[in-house]
Amino acid sequence: MIEDYTKAWHMGESQYRRDITFGRYPYLTALDDIVKPESILAENHIGLVEIPIADIAGTKTHGRQEAFASNFMPLLPPKTEFSMKWSALYDSAVQEGIRDAILVYEYMGRFYVQEGNKRVSVSRFTGMVSILADVIRLLPQHTDDKTNRIYFEFVDFFKVSGIYGICFSEEGSYQKLCQVLGLSMEKPWTSEVRNDVKADFFRFAERFLRKGGGHLDITRGDAFLIYLRIYGAKSLEHISTQEIDANLDKIWHEFLKEPEDIRLVETPDVLQKDSSFFKRLTQQSADRKLTVAFIYEKNPETSSWAYQHELGRNYIAGRFGTQLETLTWADCDTPARVSAAIDEAAAAGAQVIFTTTGMMVEASVQAKVRFPKIHILNCSVNSSYNSIRTYYGRMYEAKFLMGALAASVTDGDEIGYAELCPLYGTLSNVNAFAIGAQMINPYARIHLEWSALRDHDWKKSLLSQGIRTISGPELTPAKKLSREFGVYRIAEDGAVSNIATPIFDWGRFYEIILRSILEGSWDNSRLTKSHEALNFWFGMESGVIDVILSGQLHYASRKMLTALREGVLSGRIHPFDGEIHSQEGLIKDAQAPRLSSEEIVNMHWLNDNIIGEIPKLEAFNQRAQELIRISGFLKGSL
Repeated sequence: MIEDYTKAWHMGESQYRRDITFGRYPYLTALDDIVKPESILAENHIGLVEIPIADIAGTKTHGRQEAFASNFMPLLPPKTEFSMKWSALYDSAVQEGIRDAILVYEYMGRFYVQEGNKRVSVSRFTGMVSILADVIRLLPQHTDDKTNRIYFEFVDFFKVSGIYGICFSEEGSYQKLCQVLGLSMEKPWTSEVRNDVKADFFRFAERFLRKGGGHLDITRGDAFLIYLRIYGAKSLEHISTQEIDANLDKIWHEFLKEPEDIRLVETPDVLQKDSSFFKRLTQQSADRKLTVAFIYEKNPETSSWAYQHELGRNYIAGRFGTQLETLTWADCDTPARVSAAIDEAAAAGAQVIFTTTGMMVEASVQAKVRFPKIHILNCSVNSSYNSIRTYYGRMYEAKFLMGALAASVTDGDEIGYAELCPLYGTLSNVNAFAIGAQMINPYARIHLEWSALRDHDWKKSLLSQGIRTISGPELTPAKKLSREFGVYRIAEDGAVSNIATPIFDWGRFYEIILRSILEGSWDNSRLTKSHEALNFWFGMESGVIDVILSGQLHYASRKMLTALREGVLSGRIHPFDGEIHSQEGLIKDAQAPRLSSEEIVNMHWLNDNIIGEIPKLEAFNQRAQELIRISGFLKGSL
């Protein structure tokens, strides 16, 4: 009908005027104008695929380019031969649908039409979501550009899924999506699975965009992954659009974040109210009672990590007395068990819940949706979730001291260092240790071992190299008698002697957090914007991190360490100040400012005196892989 063409023509004219006003090119983009032949690695015929109309960006060549505005609406006036053909196609589409496939070239996930511009125009006008297309892929050359790396991750994803339209802004997201869905990145999906995932995605995307998601700095794929990680892979099955909308409302703030909205809170000062209110708040806090739950991945009797947190729980139970009731759940080593423990804690009246490992972060976020009034905190760092808060400590400060001490007591230059696996914050620990050792002995070499590698005995590896001074785990479990923790030395006869150990004082950490809740400063408006992800990352000056020295330590080493410790506490000494070299080259010169907290947490390099590497994800055991996946640290290896 010519009336419909006239309406489409007005839409095209309107888009043309907007583009001219804002200095944009007003016609369809031609792929031939933006891609040079030498930049193409290969041309692959993909075949017939259903493609999202929203991802059709322009034409392949200049032909008919100026017959359409940039939104694919027509620019040629009514009562022309062009308008008659467009109207006839529209009538056919309304009655029978568009049956003939268009021919498109795909480049970097966007489509450019070789044949079928009018079919795309009519499809957009009628509100169609997708269209059948014969796709030819122009594969770009590999580069180190982030967008290029993400695109090649998509290419691998497409090989198994055959799905277009799910695009991400961060590396590793396709692997994460497959893991959330319980699907493979190696084995092709069945047509039934492919159709189910595609239907769920486009159904979600339609509601997300209807609520204004297109105006956010986030892709539909990013939002889809967040939604599935919070509500689960089956959350879109047998659910009404009203329920999807309600779920989106509950987590909408999770879509608002930008990279700079991950905030590291480095001192407890922001958790304190103005001193003029102190007396009134002290009385208020004395009248308040809290029930606090602790969720452990393992049992404190067998896990040094859980044991440290249990010591912290015992400390606050004595510190707060009758103001506090504490509850514990141990052996919560699967998401289902964590979720069940949180539900039980909520039913028992818990107002604050601490989930004590990074493995529990997704279950914690999911629980926050169920229990929005409960304070849920997860022990991890650099989390992007803003519905919960996370907490950890700047252990690198203590590790710096341990490195200096290890170098001062080592005969020779070789020192061993064991770390579980690479996560946010762990490389800063390794590098700070190495820099501390280097300050005392410029020739010190740190042999890095990953204890969570598959089929690998890190202790045997170090001893086989004749290395006798080792930095190992911070503590041993309560019922396991061992001196192989902290910095220790192994004599020729196998005898182990402790030198020093860094410690988390979780009791002090929990006291700071709980006191702020009792005193009413937890929701201090100075603390956060509504969409900020808060990570409490306190250091030695707050008392949550410290070192314990062996009573047998020589007084000279003790004196040296005391001086360095005081320098760290005052801020005069910082491991990541001054000239720094990685294995690859210069990180910063002596005049450059010390590394920022964000640079320290996110570092993906090793100091130049470290012997070792950051392995690929698949080199680690299953539990470590899951922990790395959840943290998102090895994005390029996921």
